[in-house]
Amino acid sequence: MNEMKPTSFKYPLKVLVVEDNEVDKKVIESMLKDPASSVSLLKITNNLSSAFKMLKEFAFDVIVLDLNLPDSKGVETLVKVNDKYPNIAIIVNTGAYEDELGLKTLSLGAQDFLVKGRYSSYVLNKVLHYCIERKRAEVEIKTAYEKLKETQARLIQSEKLKVVGGLASGIAHEVKNPLATILYGTTYLIEQLKVDDEKINLALSNIKEATLKANNIITDLLDFASMTKLNKQKASLNDILERSLKLINHAIEKNRITIIKNYDVDLPKINLDINRVEQVVINLILNAVYASPKGNEINIKTEFKELSEQLSEIPAEYKSKYKPGQKVVLVSIIDNGPGIPDEVAKQIFDPFFTTRRAKGGTGLGLSVSKNIMDIHKGIISIKNKKPTGAIAKLIFKA
Repeated sequence: MNEMKPTSFKYPLKVLVVEDNEVDKKVIESMLKDPASSVSLLKITNNLSSAFKMLKEFAFDVIVLDLNLPDSKGVETLVKVNDKYPNIAIIVNTGAYEDELGLKTLSLGAQDFLVKGRYSSYVLNKVLHYCIERKRAEVEIKTAYEKLKETQARLIQSEKLKVVGGLASGIAHEVKNPLATILYGTTYLIEQLKVDDEKINLALSNIKEATLKANNIITDLLDFASMTKLNKQKASLNDILERSLKLINHAIEKNRITIIKNYDVDLPKINLDINRVEQVVINLILNAVYASPKGNEINIKTEFKELSEQLSEIPAEYKSKYKPGQKVVLVSIIDNGPGIPDEVAKQIFDPFFTTRRAKGGTGLGLSVSKNIMDIHKGIISIKNKKPTGAIAKLIFKA
């Protein structure tokens, strides 16, 4: 009778074992060095801090994790690892009679759990392979879901653009010419009448101001609807920032705002539409000016860098489009105002949404800005900072 050969796992694994019990450590090591195993890289440590150092140095497929370590205790150990390395499969190695704890870890990011002393070499290797495949499927589903959400958002935005585009086109023909006539007539009367009647002068000034405001709204609508072509050329964002600051210097001085510049002198030139990006920069700086208390500071920073392993610089909804080590140019505009209320944070890029309607805001500035950045395949984000204020960021691929 032929002797049954042990099952062999051909897929080579890169395994990190985090275990502080010497006996358990040796048991796992011997199992993973079993001839039936296929482990191309095996690293073992007894604490979480050194585990994080190894995770930075090596690309592991799976982690066998003891929850109670010298520098971390309980399920918090799992949470820390999963938060920092969400794409690596984790198997929790629990103590005897800790089945309930093991089950709990499955809801906190672990792919499976093993009870010490109750598994063989074959079971350990089988679970490792199973968990890697499960994690891979989980990551693929999550990526697909994020892409679906992004596509849905773009379709919604596209429909909004079509509606606003049709509206803007009609307004341009039907309203702009009459407004020009009103503006011309009002300006003529102001210059020619030169009366001493304060009420007449105030009425004429109000008509002129209202006409200019209506004209600006129409211009914003046309800008919002006409983002189809870009006139790209190589340019430095440092230069664009400087030109933008000169154009809005009156508003900055009026609000007694001090601009603190921290420009990267090695910033490379990138391919962009200078006028469109200047429009985005002006929108963001003016928003920061209006949000800041008078006499305050606004920090403007540019940076050329490689993205980190965790893509911490990129908002979550855009991470699927970027890779660790990719080179980007960042612009940050930081104010010390009240920040963005939680209830409106998700609406700030919606067309016609504004918290400054009473002060003449049309709610199209950030919508136009986002559209411009989307066409550049870049990112615009605005987040609150602690303890107060907001950070607006522009990210371009270098």
